[in-house]
Amino acid sequence: MTLLLVMLPAGGPGLSESSGRAAQDGDEAYKAELFKARDFLRRRNYEEALKGFKRANELRGKQSAECFFGMAQAYYGLNAFKNVKESCDRAMELATDDDFRARAYNLKGLAVQSQAESKDQKKLAEAEELFRQGLALKVELPILHHNLGVALLQQSRDPEGIAELENYVKLAPDGDFVEESRKMIANPRRARESFAPDFSITTAEGEHMSLEDLRGKVVVLDFWGTWCPPCVASIPSLRGLNKRYTKESSFVLIGISSDTDEEAWSEFTTKNKMIWPQYLDRDRRIQRAFNVRAFPTYIVVDHEGVIRYRASGTSWERSAFLDDAIKKHVKIVAKSEGNNQQ
Repeated sequence: MTLLLVMLPAGGPGLSESSGRAAQDGDEAYKAELFKARDFLRRRNYEEALKGFKRANELRGKQSAECFFGMAQAYYGLNAFKNVKESCDRAMELATDDDFRARAYNLKGLAVQSQAESKDQKKLAEAEELFRQGLALKVELPILHHNLGVALLQQSRDPEGIAELENYVKLAPDGDFVEESRKMIANPRRARESFAPDFSITTAEGEHMSLEDLRGKVVVLDFWGTWCPPCVASIPSLRGLNKRYTKESSFVLIGISSDTDEEAWSEFTTKNKMIWPQYLDRDRRIQRAFNVRAFPTYIVVDHEGVIRYRASGTSWERSAFLDDAIKKHVKIVAKSEGNNQQ
């Protein structure tokens, strides 16, 4: 979608042949930079995408709505939410159609919503208003209903939030977030708490596991790699952890490897007596689902499927409170089981 008209030089249409070629060359250079930046964005290489959009924007005299919106998307991928809001504002100022403005309102709303972390009611109200401003433009962008619904649920306004999610499902029956919307309609807590994404794996031992199968257990996910020194340094502690809780039926430790050499990975886990369930995440599907970007990453999922603890980029020994989180939630399961038996 072309968002800006090609601006002619001050001389207007009476250009010489050489200046006409220069304008055309400039336009081709802009398009080339924009194409490369979008490709980086698709591949989630946000740093390079950001650089590309900035270069393209320079070729447009820093007046390209497309580039500012692309920069906002790259900043969002980098969790630079303040920059997302600033770039969306510039994109909206320069935009020439309401469809584009609605998308910018949506992205800015998501940035504010992310800053709220499901708790800051002032920011959630701000995000709600941004989604409503996008909807007020009366363009076909169903995702605004989904995001507004989530913001309302996060403010504990469940009937309103459910109504917006139902609007989304009706308007986009094949939308990317339909399943997520239906789950929140059935259980609004999903919008207020960090529920783990649905996943399923088949371990190295040939055992199939899914989040649903693990319901009622405290699950520790260890995202690691044989190439990662802090990951390898943590293995003795993980062996100790697994041994310590081996009698707890409610506890499961799962290793999610980022390795590419299956044979080397298999030999390594055997040699180091990593006897807990191991999975080789060949296509990075589980890593993407849990948004893992640093190694090691440890995630504790409670018996209801809620993520209760997360630590990234450091060894087990330096992951403060991780062991405490495991103990706490294993005790909660034991207590609830004891109450059920009474």
